[in-house]
Amino acid sequence: MGKFRSITNSKKCIRKMRTLLTVLLLVWLASCNFQGRNINDPPIGIGAQEPALTVTDQGLILSWLEPNEGDIHLRMSMHNGSRWSEPKTIAKGYDWFVNWADFPAIVANGDKLFVHFLQKSAHTTYAYDVMFSLSSDMGGTWSAPKKLHADTVAAEHGFVSAVAYKEGFQVSWLDGRFTGAENGAMTIRSAYIDEGGEILNSVEIDHKTCDCCPTSMDLLDGIPWVFYRDRSDEEIRDIYFSKMIDSEWTEPALFHQDAWQINGCPVNGPAVSSFKKTMAVAWFTGAQNENKVKLKISLDAGNTFGGEILVNGDKSLGRVDIKLDSANIYVTYLARWEDEAAIVLNTYNYSGKLVDKERMVIISAERGSGFPKIAIWHENLIFVWTDIEENKIKILKYPLNKDHISAQGNLRRNQRIK
Repeated sequence: MGKFRSITNSKKCIRKMRTLLTVLLLVWLASCNFQGRNINDPPIGIGAQEPALTVTDQGLILSWLEPNEGDIHLRMSMHNGSRWSEPKTIAKGYDWFVNWADFPAIVANGDKLFVHFLQKSAHTTYAYDVMFSLSSDMGGTWSAPKKLHADTVAAEHGFVSAVAYKEGFQVSWLDGRFTGAENGAMTIRSAYIDEGGEILNSVEIDHKTCDCCPTSMDLLDGIPWVFYRDRSDEEIRDIYFSKMIDSEWTEPALFHQDAWQINGCPVNGPAVSSFKKTMAVAWFTGAQNENKVKLKISLDAGNTFGGEILVNGDKSLGRVDIKLDSANIYVTYLARWEDEAAIVLNTYNYSGKLVDKERMVIISAERGSGFPKIAIWHENLIFVWTDIEENKIKILKYPLNKDHISAQGNLRRNQRIK
């Protein structure tokens, strides 16, 4: 009997050991799978910069610029909810213009993608053209690059914004074709790019704008709106807008009178986002020598906008971005924090009431950190920026589920801020 009990106990030990090994294997596999799902670790090399985010029906696209053997590569990777895809080079060149504030971005229209980048047109510093490519298979293949504008002037062309429109893309950009002439100025132009890459209805929207402030475009009730920083003869550089009605752009109009008089470009443009009939616009101003980020909201498809909302005061550096979901408005910006800067998130409801304000992460205030961008994807707010200390692109996922935030998110963010 003693021998029988010994054999039985041995078999029980073997079964327990097998069970334990199985559990450990499952834990290990789950850990591997979790790492594969980790959106915070995109497959990007050291030295990458100029990141941008694009939400599509098939996943979240991250695009960026990356140096490689003397060329600059425009690359992309898609997170499908489980993992990042293998990075793909969209285009490359040795003669590109790379700028911290004027960077490539992808726009999606179903399976069709539009992307732009900047290519030098002469040896002078600020002579470059806007080039674009299209993909009809979600980035699997891309068309040969094509110049967006018809002029051949060696001048600045950039600060592109675009939206999916009809079967193609409505695009706007700052165009410097007249800047070399006496009393010439930077203009803002727009064109429609059809699904075959044809450039149609290329027109001027405004004959005099700020030279190097990003523009922003969105659709509201199916109508393209573009917001940009204007420039008057008296050097007032406030935010203006135009919208396209029946294929024609309306007369440029003042969005809000800050009366910011500055003899130079602040490299700080507006950001617009819409959801159904709600539109919100955030912008930076230094009027009266007071740095501020402001916000205005329309609940009636842009027919009227509410009063200005002060998002942040004199520690603001601007570089704003904005996104809307069905309930809230998310405004991000840079603000000085000790000797560096912080990406700050302000959350508002549609009534303009501040719901939450959080310092997300500390970054450098230098230009190399670029314009942090955000996207709403799978009930998360995704942040992306360039970390110039580590010389790499970083991503932060911020869950929009408040219960999850209070349980886990604050700890994670505090750890990142240290």
